[in-house]
Amino acid sequence: MIKIRSLAKWMIICVLIAVLVGSGSALFLVTLDFFTKVRNQQTLFIAFLPIAGFVTALIYQTIGKSSSTGNHLIVENIMEPSKPILPLWMAPLIYITTLLSHLFGGSAGREGTALQMSAGLSDQLTKPFKLTEKERRTLLLAAVAAGFGSVFGTPIAGGIFALEFTNNKRTLNPFVLAIVLSCSFFAHFVCLGWGVTHTVYSIQQLPEINLANFTLIFIVSLAFGIVAFTFKTVLQFFKKWCINHLPNEIWRSVIGGILIALIVYTTTGFDFIGLGIKSIIGAYNIPASHFDFAIKLLLTALTLAVGFKGGEVTPLFFIGATFGSALSLILPLPISFLAGMGMIAVFGAAAKTPVAAAFLAFELFGKEYFFYALAICIIASFIAGKKSIYQS
Repeated sequence: MIKIRSLAKWMIICVLIAVLVGSGSALFLVTLDFFTKVRNQQTLFIAFLPIAGFVTALIYQTIGKSSSTGNHLIVENIMEPSKPILPLWMAPLIYITTLLSHLFGGSAGREGTALQMSAGLSDQLTKPFKLTEKERRTLLLAAVAAGFGSVFGTPIAGGIFALEFTNNKRTLNPFVLAIVLSCSFFAHFVCLGWGVTHTVYSIQQLPEINLANFTLIFIVSLAFGIVAFTFKTVLQFFKKWCINHLPNEIWRSVIGGILIALIVYTTTGFDFIGLGIKSIIGAYNIPASHFDFAIKLLLTALTLAVGFKGGEVTPLFFIGATFGSALSLILPLPISFLAGMGMIAVFGAAAKTPVAAAFLAFELFGKEYFFYALAICIIASFIAGKKSIYQS
């Protein structure tokens, strides 16, 4: 009887998480797409990025202080589920401030927003359902999976990502895996039910199977790991520098906004702000410039370091895809293969989620790319170092 009650309880919780998170992701993706189109049509908006930074910092210095650490806070609560429940306003605040970042020209992603919205909303179910600490950990993992799976349209990767990104082996058991994957799939279908469509990435050609190509793939795996390590290092350096030299969070965001706007206007680097989906797709067909990945890396690290909100994953997609695409100019491997593997490997290595990244390739590109992706992501992750972008 107790097991039946527990199963019924978790079925209800999964449905509630799916509806909350899937609907939240749908709303976020639709509004984000609208705001991105507005900014692309009116590049004058970028001049107001310092004001967006001021508003963002002010919000988190006042009503949002308890949720200001974002994804790090989610990880801490999963590792220590005895901590207080996440504040409900975590969801609307990250939603609003991420839209501000994208509307006014910050170089940020969207997974951080999806994770914080899903965790902030789902954690409110802890008290009504009287969840134990162990059950709350499962709830938060399910919320993370639902957020990632629904915002990218990759429910399997979402479930694996949730279990992998905390690097907590205590969470790995069949029941937790079933709950996490179920929530990821349900939230994905709810998001699709609202009419949302996801970006399609396509690898056109696999490299021939021979020793020379396997050697080249090994070399590019090392290179992807170095790029991921560089991103983590630069981001950490910028954050430390800003804390030491610009301790006031409001001034930090304002000055950072001015600097980013000046860089974008003086270099006409409009393709390097926001998500950069157009550039990612283009990298699969036309070789990117050797400097594209570096420009995006620096702008993203600066954007996040000075306090703008969003995420790292889609910028990492951009960095990896354009870097891989540029390698096609000097390596005899298919351009779409290099761009696709670079996209998922740099993300997987920086986030320390190589298995989730491999399943991301499985869902985005097809089953024939899974083992290539798994090998490349594991090698790149080893080279990128132990620390994840989600570790404080």
